Amino acid sequence: MEDLNRILVGRYRLTGLLGQGGMGVVWRAHDERLGREVAVKELRLPEHLDAAQRQIWIARLDREARAAARLKHPGVVTVHDRITGEDGRPWIVMELVHGRSLTDLLRAEGPLPPARVVHIGSQMVSALRAAHQAGITHRDIKPANVLLEGDRIVLTDFGIAAVDGEAALTHSGVLMGTPAFMAPEQVRGLAATAASDLWSLGATLYTAVEGRPPFGDASPGEVLVAIMTEDPAPAVHAGPLESVLGSLLRKNPAERPTADQLHTLLARLAPEGQAPVREPAFPVRAQPPPPGKRPAPRRRAALITLTVAAVSVLAVAAAMIGYAVLGGADATYKANLRTARDLGAPTGFTQISETDAGDGVVRKTFTACSTSCPIDPAAESARQWLRSKPSVREVGPKDCADADGCVIPVVTYRLPKLSDARMFFVPDGRLLFEIKVG
Repeated sequence: MEDLNRILVGRYRLTGLLGQGGMGVVWRAHDERLGREVAVKELRLPEHLDAAQRQIWIARLDREARAAARLKHPGVVTVHDRITGEDGRPWIVMELVHGRSLTDLLRAEGPLPPARVVHIGSQMVSALRAAHQAGITHRDIKPANVLLEGDRIVLTDFGIAAVDGEAALTHSGVLMGTPAFMAPEQVRGLAATAASDLWSLGATLYTAVEGRPPFGDASPGEVLVAIMTEDPAPAVHAGPLESVLGSLLRKNPAERPTADQLHTLLARLAPEGQAPVREPAFPVRAQPPPPGKRPAPRRRAALITLTVAAVSVLAVAAAMIGYAVLGGADATYKANLRTARDLGAPTGFTQISETDAGDGVVRKTFTACSTSCPIDPAAESARQWLRSKPSVREVGPKDCADADGCVIPVVTYRLPKLSDARMFFVPDGRLLFEIKVG
């Protein structure tokens, strides 16, 4: 907390820490010039970034400031200024919302009554409708980015927003967002649209009324696969909200309600005597793009209809997981085998077999030495190798409690997944390492 009482650009004195996330830290600050309290977002850059990556992170914060600044809506946090610190890093100066996040509220009170969630949802969809009309897709709707100030609900953190007419800051296929609240098309690496924000809104409202995300709180990899391939767990506490949540969480973006339709649905569910959330009296329009810069065309969701239901299911699943389903178990095995052969071998290991483990899964077996050898350095080499694979999200320490050998937990976030990693000795003294692909 050595930054406390630090003064930015001779004006904003840092007075307290409000929170921190993936891109930076938010401080409470006092505007010495106007005598008011504000919130200031500091961009913190990871040390490993090169110059080009550093510029992308700075550009993201600039985009966040511009995206929120071009909206004038009571449900969107107000941006006052964008300043530059002594080290060249940008800061965003925003209104200080006197309240806590929806995440903090759920931790303190548990699941909320459906009527309260309807009120929250009504204000959120109003803010989102304004953003979408201005050509802004938030891309990171989740409870942590929803602030509650009395009856006012405020959407914040446009850090990874997409803005029509501005170049993308993320390479195609790169996942940006929070796994439990990412729409299926985002998981597939496709461009997020207004419909994607509404899916995330549905996941957020589901979490508010049920106390947990619709696809659980397992590892990120398991959640992403569930979002792409499974139906959400039934909303048992949602009451009249259940059908609305179900419609928002449909995997096909074209089947979800629009913001206008959702606003009407929620207005019908508002308790008697509770005034519906009204749109602001002033029009919400995007500011014109800079001279010489033409806006990009609005993205439209493409709907492809397949006549055979079984083929449709396979095609959609294949697209979602970025993994070619070529038809039948044999084709699946061949595709997994190609992936397995591209993996190579851990340092110090020699591959001795590739076998069919059933259901199209490939079992790869390696040996570390011809006679008995220490398992610890071999296991560490195997773990480093697993961590280097692009589909692997997490590798745990080896667990040798099992009499059959030592297990190395692996979590992957896309198929074909790497699983069942284990090390064991065979009767001739060799140390073997096995892993399944598929």
